[in-house]
Amino acid sequence: MKADWRVTVAKRDLVAAVGHARTRATLRRKGAGFEPDLTLADSDGQLSVRSSYAAMDIPAEGSWASPIFANGAALRRLAPKLKGPDVTLTYVTGRLFLDGTSIPAREA
Repeated sequence: MKADWRVTVAKRDLVAAVGHARTRATLRRKGAGFEPDLTLADSDGQLSVRSSYAAMDIPAEGSWASPIFANGAALRRLAPKLKGPDVTLTYVTGRLFLDGTSIPAREA
């Protein structure tokens, strides 16, 4: 099975990008709380991790077909716990896989 969404990034870059995008100052208010999702998108061969008011592009190898929404809080908790220096992100049918672990996600 060939995925149209599959990139490998440095774990430290992913942790930094998700942390930057999930700060209170960079999130848009949504009702009583804050927006729950981050956007993962291609940006000239890099992976862009975005919230409403922040974006951080990190070096990536692979291809990312179109933007994906994933829960930012889940990514922030999960990313630092992944093993190894690199992380492979793959999106398949409503799931974002980070190495062997997955969380719900959806196409933008």
